[in-house]
Amino acid sequence: MRVFRFALLTLLAGILAGAAYGQAGPYGGPPGPQGQYIPNNGQPGGGYYGDQDPTVDVGFFYSELSPYGEWVLHPRYGWVWFPRHVNAGWRPYSLGRWVESEYGWTWVSNEPFGWATYHYGRWAWDPRFGWLWVPGTDWGPAWVSWQQGNGYVGWAPLPPTVGFQVGVGIQLGGLNISLLIAPRDYSFVPERQFLDPNIGGYIVPQARNITIIHNTTNITNYTVINNRVINHGVPLDRIEKATGRKAQLLRVADVSNPRGAGMRRDVVNIYRPPESKLETVKVARRNNAGLPQTEPAPNRPEAQLPTERPHAVTPGRQEPAAVSIPVAPRVKSAPATVDERQFQREQKDLKAKMDKEQQALDQIHRQEMKQAKTKADAQAVEQRHAAEVQALQEQRQHSEQQLQTRQQIERQAARASAAKAHGSPKPPAHQGKAKTKKKSDTQPRTPPPR
Repeated sequence: MRVFRFALLTLLAGILAGAAYGQAGPYGGPPGPQGQYIPNNGQPGGGYYGDQDPTVDVGFFYSELSPYGEWVLHPRYGWVWFPRHVNAGWRPYSLGRWVESEYGWTWVSNEPFGWATYHYGRWAWDPRFGWLWVPGTDWGPAWVSWQQGNGYVGWAPLPPTVGFQVGVGIQLGGLNISLLIAPRDYSFVPERQFLDPNIGGYIVPQARNITIIHNTTNITNYTVINNRVINHGVPLDRIEKATGRKAQLLRVADVSNPRGAGMRRDVVNIYRPPESKLETVKVARRNNAGLPQTEPAPNRPEAQLPTERPHAVTPGRQEPAAVSIPVAPRVKSAPATVDERQFQREQKDLKAKMDKEQQALDQIHRQEMKQAKTKADAQAVEQRHAAEVQALQEQRQHSEQQLQTRQQIERQAARASAAKAHGSPKPPAHQGKAKTKKKSDTQPRTPPPR
């Protein structure tokens, strides 16, 4: 039995973490000015390119996940997926629970797509979309980074830059994982709530991450034993002490259908597709290895520039070029239309969610100010609070824009599906051959990495 083990280093000092937080994310899209993502409305069929069929690249994942979300062609990652009609403020690894199994800490999802997106591939945070799933075919109990300290436990999805190789383990490309993940990406809960079956209800307001990350240590720790991934991460004895109860060691059983995945008493049922299906995912080899880092790490001076934000049009100022994003049509089992009333509810829910986080943050700030014993303490607390308020404002702005973008994509996917169902001809392989073009058609299109 060979054991390949790594223990990751402590998160760098606060100034570096703060710099990382201010970025769009080391894996948040291609470098350079950030254009706005828009559907390719000028193309018949809703922007679906026949020469870039998602089934060719992502194989069976396309039909399996299409009923629950949309596939779009990202300029860096190729075909990626995001869930449809999720709760306001949704993030990966939030609707479910952590359990201890023979694979270490294992995520048991309450979502119908969880068997795939939390055990295969990686999640990337894009400032225009939010969270996007990048397909992969290496199974793990969960692909996350861990932080712990000062009474909190936090986890964040591993980015596409982190690879994995059977017999070797996690591959970081010579980088520190603390520099690959922004504080924004973590979900923090009090240690005493870590074993709760509805752990998502205890995640602290995201704006607090910028403070909590300074008082925690990265404890990510995977081992590979007999080609089996073990997710150690949080020390079991510490969790049992904090929660006041012993964590049940659950057995893992394989099931033959995704609908059978989940927790049943003392058993975690896992759906792992047969090898013949996984072999249809052509991008797997590249994605499993870890996509190259294309932007400077957050501790480098060139990375510490303010993140470009959307802005109002002013005289003499040119808007950044829009990026046309191809959208895949849905499969027959997916919704054929969109519900505009649902979109309105989502917008209201997001506003209510952000208002609730604002109230929670205000209450925490009042309590901490009362606890400040000296003038110096009060000044330090005020500085932290100012950073958290700014983080909340940026979170609100990003969330609103991301929701609008995702809803645009959902409308486009429905139109693409309708065009495909009615036998409309596929769009030409090259936009330049079209006889008539709208403005959105003239934008350059970057091919996905192969």
